Amino acid sequence: MFLLDGTADGRIACELFNWTGKAYKIPRHLLRSSAERKDLYRAGVYFLFGRDEVTNEIAIAYVGEAEEIYPRLQQHQDREFWNEALVFVSKDENLNKAHIKFLENTIHQAAIAAGRYRLENGNTPPRPAISEAEMSVMSEFFDQLRLLTGALGYKVFEPLVASKMQASLAGNKEERQSASSTGDLNVREFRIKGARGAEARTIITAEGVVVLQGSFAAADEVESTPESTRRLRAKLVQEGALVLRESRYRFERDVLFATPSSAASVVLGRSANGRIELIDDVGRTLKWLEEPPRSWLTRRCTPTSGRAVRGGATTLISPLRGVPLPRAWFCNHSAAALQASNSVEK
Repeated sequence: MFLLDGTADGRIACELFNWTGKAYKIPRHLLRSSAERKDLYRAGVYFLFGRDEVTNEIAIAYVGEAEEIYPRLQQHQDREFWNEALVFVSKDENLNKAHIKFLENTIHQAAIAAGRYRLENGNTPPRPAISEAEMSVMSEFFDQLRLLTGALGYKVFEPLVASKMQASLAGNKEERQSASSTGDLNVREFRIKGARGAEARTIITAEGVVVLQGSFAAADEVESTPESTRRLRAKLVQEGALVLRESRYRFERDVLFATPSSAASVVLGRSANGRIELIDDVGRTLKWLEEPPRSWLTRRCTPTSGRAVRGGATTLISPLRGVPLPRAWFCNHSAAALQASNSVEK
């Protein structure tokens, strides 16, 4: 990786060992500064990336190909949405028209499957007929292209829900409860349920909260709903992510939200604290999982009975908004907390 302008927000050139390709990340305002780079006049494929006007997140992309990349990028100056270009060319000039057409189609299909970006392409690029040997070489080229695209900060090929997590979420309810009760961080499914038909399944990822396809949101908002929530719901309806089905909205695809509260507010159609509204399969709130109540940590458990003793009285602990816990669950999950409690009391 080489910083052409000496800064991280300038132009970047990338190569991989033992790979014939080369990548360029070019901010739009620096495109003219790249006019003298000879390899940008070779055949290749490119992305144009832009930001969403509501969320200001990079969420719009265009995929293209050209036998001469730089002149084609100049032709896109009349497109207002993009502010950064990502270009892939071959160092040995072995890419021909059929090759870049194949790559364009492969990139477009992979981006559609991931579902992260709204593609500005009007049509699906055609897939050319190439030999089996050429297809193998181009598939390998695409694998390296995908790797560099992610390394440069664009997750256009990465699904919101990883395949491993999708398989876990597809399991039966008993398996999900088991994973949830043991604190398995790889399977963190929560539900949001409220008035006016709101009922959603969500998962926690490193990027935020994903509301899963097939979930339902309230059809309307209460009068006190924040304007930001109204705009976000309207945007999702406009994009087709939320579609009215009888008396409520249905999520037609997985949708990523930056925070639990933004996810809960959109689903419930009102202002909401997501850390309280998100509840797992055994009844625990996200807030409780992230920071167990101090009062719970300082109680003592009798392992044989699953009861807590405080002030001479014996009561079953339930930190879950009134949801009772199985005694076995409490005793299994209280050991670490009791150790912390003993340390605090000492």
